[in-house]
Amino acid sequence: MKKITSCIAAALLLSAPLASFAADWDSVPIPAAAGTGKTWQLQSISDEFNYTASPTVKPAEFNSRWVPSFINSWTGPGDSEFNAGHSYTSGGSLALQSSAKAGTNKIYTGIISSKETFTYPLYLEARVKHTGNTLANAVWMLSADSTQEIDAMESYGSDRVGQEWFDQRMHVSHHVFVRSPFQDYQPTDAGSWILNSAGTWRGAMHTYGVHWKDPWNLDYYIDGVKVRTVSGPAMIDPNNFTGGTGINKSLHIIIDVEHQDWRDVRPTAAELADTSKSIMFVDWIRVYKPVTSSATSSSNSVSSSSSSLSNSSSSSATTVIDFANYFDTGKSTASVAGDTYVGFNKSGSGNINYNTAGDWADYLVTLPSDGQYKIEVTTASPLISGIGAKLSIDGIYVSTTSLAATGGWELYSASTLANNLSIGAGTHTVRIESAGTSTWQWNGDEIRVTKVGSAAVGSPTTPAPVAMIIQAESFSATGGVYDGFKTYSVNGVSAINYNQRGDWADYAINVAADGSYTFNAYVSSPMSGAALEVSVDGVKVLTQAVPNNGSWDSFQKVSSVSKIALTKGAHTIRVTSAGATSSTWEWNADKFELVP
Repeated sequence: MKKITSCIAAALLLSAPLASFAADWDSVPIPAAAGTGKTWQLQSISDEFNYTASPTVKPAEFNSRWVPSFINSWTGPGDSEFNAGHSYTSGGSLALQSSAKAGTNKIYTGIISSKETFTYPLYLEARVKHTGNTLANAVWMLSADSTQEIDAMESYGSDRVGQEWFDQRMHVSHHVFVRSPFQDYQPTDAGSWILNSAGTWRGAMHTYGVHWKDPWNLDYYIDGVKVRTVSGPAMIDPNNFTGGTGINKSLHIIIDVEHQDWRDVRPTAAELADTSKSIMFVDWIRVYKPVTSSATSSSNSVSSSSSSLSNSSSSSATTVIDFANYFDTGKSTASVAGDTYVGFNKSGSGNINYNTAGDWADYLVTLPSDGQYKIEVTTASPLISGIGAKLSIDGIYVSTTSLAATGGWELYSASTLANNLSIGAGTHTVRIESAGTSTWQWNGDEIRVTKVGSAAVGSPTTPAPVAMIIQAESFSATGGVYDGFKTYSVNGVSAINYNQRGDWADYAINVAADGSYTFNAYVSSPMSGAALEVSVDGVKVLTQAVPNNGSWDSFQKVSSVSKIALTKGAHTIRVTSAGATSSTWEWNADKFELVP
């Protein structure tokens, strides 16, 4: 969705009417918990696609993050032929198009791949509308050696007769491979195919996310609801293809359209020519890493005195941050001969050097109030052209500014990167990256953030409660007198069984907003007197009778009479069998819901 994300003076490369500095995803809560004492920090790969990228010309905002191709020279599976000219932006979204390659049986398909790689823990989420022509659409991650893969979403939408099963399901999965001799493992249980009870995933934007907690734990989310958890060697790597490491490698992010020959269902020429069916749209993609709530680390701590503005009523309050006071640094481009450091090098007295094109560093700035701010950098360089600095805030591109020569590597001068930039109160991540045609760039002394105006940015909206689906088999722990719940597959769904009186399971949830929620259980039992008990964070909140429907496998919705009051944030739900059946056997369950 197209939106103004910043406000820069007309003299800078970006110019726009005064507007709030906000991202397209700001109104979408992060459904996964960062962890105790942690908070989520947005990564610079995150992209709203609110820029103009044509099939043949990509701007700096794109090129700093992506390449319009696969991570190596591979051109795609089956009849696919990845084509750089089939990726572009349209209306504030990434568009990945598919079309017939004239005179062949090949299909041109769009793809983008991240330049950087990422590792756990992280949360990745994209807002996607997929094609309707039987091709696979995917948001996924892959190691450079193609041995470890995580699929946040993989769709096969089509309105063709006979394709209803795939059209109604979203595939969420992972792979571990041995390349020679080739072997491939991915889970094949029914729980990896997420049924849309409303019909199809096709035709509308949905958010698809994956929380890569560690090498042995993955949680998948659709529209903010956790739909699947896979944990442990038995689910992640039962054949020990990773040699006991689990999914531990750094992974590229890939978004693409493909023809996968295992299905042998090709789109027709008419479907490929129909742009209402042949384009995958991605409104945005965001990636977060957890950091300590104080946002410090043992190696690169950030002092509050140097990264926050004083609580002053003056519109000219200024904070000064040494360039060496970063909490992370790296490089977005290839290494440079003679530059022995990855990212900025701390040269003493708060300065940095050994800065070559593509080097970057992240800094924390805490603003006590909404307002308009000027951001300046103090740099030094004898180079008369080809040097510059790119500014991003909270992962959102703001500007790229050419810097002037100062006459020497230690003769410093200030340059303005942004002025009258409207930013809300709170802690923000500021990234400074060297940008220009020159290989060697500039030395850095200080970053200055000055409040220049007090106009209101606008009040944030209060998030509304959203429904949550808890798959019964996706428990974080289970136990009881009879060893807890067991999992099984029936009628195309994964569920729990072997549930006897006193057995229980715990489920980790993240509530988007305070509210009162009805508890729905999709259960089945041929026993009279069965019941379930629900506790929240160790406190019992309700007991619900489970009716006898004469079957273990005909799941029916049972709704609580009273509602459960839940506060925003992470909670543990425990569901316990608590009936008075003639034997100890109680009920089987497919899923649970919390509905506001």
